[in-house]
Amino acid sequence: MIATKILVYKSGYIDLESPIQMTELQQKEFINFFKEIFPDIEIKEVEEPIGPPIGERGEKEWGADEYQLLLDSRYNNKTIASKINRTEMAVRMKRGEFLPDFFVWLKRKGYVSKKIDKKLIEKYLEEKHENIDRR
Repeated sequence: MIATKILVYKSGYIDLESPIQMTELQQKEFINFFKEIFPDIEIKEVEEPIGPPIGERGEKEWGADEYQLLLDSRYNNKTIASKINRTEMAVRMKRGEFLPDFFVWLKRKGYVSKKIDKKLIEKYLEEKHENIDRR
């Protein structure tokens, strides 16, 4: 198996966050697909150790301060990513997961008219953690 990692942002990278395991044939087809979409793509051979399975990688926990930034509409994903030292894709994914759930929680708890501050986010995170622990 070959580990492939492709990152292409507006600056020229797509972030798939972690290597993709594939055969040589799959890799060739994958690269050809990206060459059709991005004609100026550059392929670099890199040795990257294959890490532990997802869930065992010890990903960095998200804190209340980071969640508060995700709620701040003044900042785009790229700005937030640089502020918290995470990838833009990680910020996009966390915003997509967190924001809808958080706003549903606010409405369910009757906090819709309350100012959203760090304490309210911490309360949400505590409750969320308790619900996960009960499963």
